[in-house]
Amino acid sequence: MKEVIKQDIIVLLEKSIAALQKGDVFKLRMISDEVIHNASIFQDEDSISTAIIIYSISKLYKDKAIATKNEAKYLDELKLALQKNDYDLFRKKIKVILKKITEGDASAELFIGQIVKQAQISKATKIYDHGISVERVAETLGISMWELMDYIGKTQDYRGVHEKNIKEKLMFTRSLFN
Repeated sequence: MKEVIKQDIIVLLEKSIAALQKGDVFKLRMISDEVIHNASIFQDEDSISTAIIIYSISKLYKDKAIATKNEAKYLDELKLALQKNDYDLFRKKIKVILKKITEGDASAELFIGQIVKQAQISKATKIYDHGISVERVAETLGISMWELMDYIGKTQDYRGVHEKNIKEKLMFTRSLFN
């Protein structure tokens, strides 16, 4: 892991722990979006996994009956692993935390599993918005391209945003052949 990524993740984990202690769900979502910035630049799986965990926890905190105080402890464990430069432990803890988040009673497990899947797709969309291909994003996050493309199609309307660019590109292309 590059040092700049490690330091950024540590800072964002510290911010997330503070937001959890204050119960600031909106701040958690903002922090997960900050992590995505690194993921889009470096296409770094550690940043993506961290963003998914932070976003999933923010979704859990919308329903106070499901969320526990363990989430801050989980994030602290990730931070400590990074501070010790133990990247293998960091990655193992990511998997353990995702599993712990999705464990629990049967009804909550299904709900939380859906939250984690939604978090993956939501963060994938943000990475895609930074210019990374759908195929690369889907491959990195372990989701299908079809799920990602379906979500992008439902959440983003490119007709108005890119129409001018498409017309300009078409005119430029036609000028090459005239």
